[in-house]
Amino acid sequence: MLSPSKRVPSLPSSQIRQDLVGVEREKSTENQEAGFEKRNGEVLADQFQLHQNHIHQTACFSRLFIIQHMGTLLLFLSTSFLFYALVSGVTYTELIFPNFSASNFKFVDNAGAFLFSRNGTFKVAMFNPGAKAHFYLCVMHAVSGTVIWSANRDDPISSSGKMNLTANGITISEQEGNQKWSTPPLRSSVYALLLTEMGNLVLLDQFNNSLWESFHHPTDTIVMGQHLLEDAMLSSAVSNEDLSTGDYMLTVSDSDVMLQWYGQTYWKLSMDALASRNSNSIIEYMAINGTGLFLFGRNGSAVVTQVTLPRSSFRIGLLGASGQFMISSFLGADRKQEFVGPIDACQIPFVCGRIGLCTGTTSNGPTCSCPQGFLRGSQHLSGCLPSDGYSLPLACNSTNNVTQLNSSDVSYLRLGYGLDYFSIDFSEPIKYGVNLSVCQDVCTAECSCLGIFYENSSGSCYALENELGSITASTTDDDDLFGFIKTLGGNDSTANNGSTNQRRDFPVIALVLLPLAGFFIIVALSFLWRRKRRFFKNEETKQSRANSLSSGDLDAFYIPGLPQRFDYEELEVATDNFKTKIGMGGFGAVYKVRSQSHSMDNSNSGGGQSTSSSGSALVYFPLFALEMHEQGRYLELADPRLEGRVTSGEVERLVLVALCCVQEEPILRPNMVSVVGMLEGGTPSGQPKLESLNFLRFYGRRFTEASMIGEENEQSNIILYPEANTFATSTTNGSHARFSYISSQQISGPR
Repeated sequence: MLSPSKRVPSLPSSQIRQDLVGVEREKSTENQEAGFEKRNGEVLADQFQLHQNHIHQTACFSRLFIIQHMGTLLLFLSTSFLFYALVSGVTYTELIFPNFSASNFKFVDNAGAFLFSRNGTFKVAMFNPGAKAHFYLCVMHAVSGTVIWSANRDDPISSSGKMNLTANGITISEQEGNQKWSTPPLRSSVYALLLTEMGNLVLLDQFNNSLWESFHHPTDTIVMGQHLLEDAMLSSAVSNEDLSTGDYMLTVSDSDVMLQWYGQTYWKLSMDALASRNSNSIIEYMAINGTGLFLFGRNGSAVVTQVTLPRSSFRIGLLGASGQFMISSFLGADRKQEFVGPIDACQIPFVCGRIGLCTGTTSNGPTCSCPQGFLRGSQHLSGCLPSDGYSLPLACNSTNNVTQLNSSDVSYLRLGYGLDYFSIDFSEPIKYGVNLSVCQDVCTAECSCLGIFYENSSGSCYALENELGSITASTTDDDDLFGFIKTLGGNDSTANNGSTNQRRDFPVIALVLLPLAGFFIIVALSFLWRRKRRFFKNEETKQSRANSLSSGDLDAFYIPGLPQRFDYEELEVATDNFKTKIGMGGFGAVYKVRSQSHSMDNSNSGGGQSTSSSGSALVYFPLFALEMHEQGRYLELADPRLEGRVTSGEVERLVLVALCCVQEEPILRPNMVSVVGMLEGGTPSGQPKLESLNFLRFYGRRFTEASMIGEENEQSNIILYPEANTFATSTTNGSHARFSYISSQQISGPR
């Protein structure tokens, strides 16, 4: 409230006297005119004279009233203006000085802005970017409203919070004094706060030396004139409405600029198609100017890498909340995107959530799904989860980098063929030249490892550490890379999350339920025992019937191409009661066998192989199955006696499983859990890789040729492996080998 001495002064008394003299002169002149008219015979009534006197008195009093109240009116207007200035705040240009405070409420008419650069290009404001009442001290591009820097990005304040400038620096706090952010301790007192025309917020001392600059503490944006030094970084925001620090970072190293997510690199500037390298100098800083993006070395005299862009008077580089680094130019408030990296959205680490599969991008965004064996998580979880009851472990932190899992609890879920991971192209293997089991053991022993990718051809082992991102479809035809996700055995978390009340009520419930449960258990056990006893009796009956089958009956089940079968009696006779042992094989002892002519005719126990046939070669069944698979003629593989009792789909399932199991590369073969699941129909049947089955064609030709040779030549001696399945070879010099079958080891390759 202003004191009386500071009120606007009224008009001086001399001015008032001049006004009164003028009134009297007017009055005298009017009286003279009235008397003249009376003397000339124009009679005027006395009432007219009185009326004239009343008019002059009224005019005099009106002038006096206006003069007396003019000062009061001016005082009211001045007071109103000062009150408005105190409430709304007056904006400043370029500089403000200590003992200054600002809040969004105080500068609400300027959208929280209180300081502008010299030409008005940038402004400083207490700004709220979204619907929530979160306010930040921001430097903004004035025309477009783009935020280029924020002070308290991780500690927003309410609308009543304040920014204070003192001799010690800048502080941001709530109205009650709870401090949220401040500049670090300074070497001298602050004289002024300067906003430059480049958007740099600078604290100056009395000699105009810089004490602190916002350019030295970037957030998610770099502007023209700003240098992002080596080892400096940009950090993305959580969203456009939440300026808090996000998960993506852009870092400048001495050789490149890269984007990272939880320490995993997913993009490098040097690998971008628009980037050109001009020098091998060490990179010192990154800068953006009117012609593009540049990496400088040799104190700024050498351009190491550059991205040339159309000329522009103003542009910025922003690491967006999406994880992409974007360069945009401005023409007034219009914004134009000129560069983005990575351009493929599927290369963004978390674009489809955890273990989500990104198979491409459309105008509506990336196309996301789940890999085989995984299901979409709940609405609150982004990504996919194992569909078979397994759970995903959490990575340990850097301060507790010890093994916390029992290796027996760890298993690995295979991701399938043709899949890739965003960081493989930018990381080095943790192991070279190892097999898959070693790679998995290394990951099991490391608690930060959450999965692996294994390159079969080189034996390279890549670890997925700290966090699991999205999976991508491979961009090449090479299916040499296989992914595995580390999981824990059954998910019992729900079973262990009973409420406190249930635990407390357990003893009472047990008193009621245990006797009943015990009774039912006894009844169930007795019932199972009786059924088991009956089952064993039936099995013994079936076994006795099976043992009574003749060798001729067993021959009916012979499949060409499989090992020839001999009865023990035949082996005993052929080896003269295992008389002459000639060596040891990988599967047992090897005995010399006397020539058995009867074992080569239709009466032998192998069945289906005749040395006296008309010359037609035997059929190699694995090759025959492969050919029928390629032609889709599955029913031709079924036993004719099953006609009408088996469908083409059922035979197809068996053939697919069999072909998958005999693929040449061991890594391609499914494990037994998957085999059982495919046979039972609970797991979709895999598709064998035909190029991995080409060896069957080679073996098939050898088998056919050998069978035809066997029809013309009598085998003199046969070496048998009574303890294993191996093929027969001739021991007589000069005789031809008869390959009547091929062992399972030769079919499937080394184990």
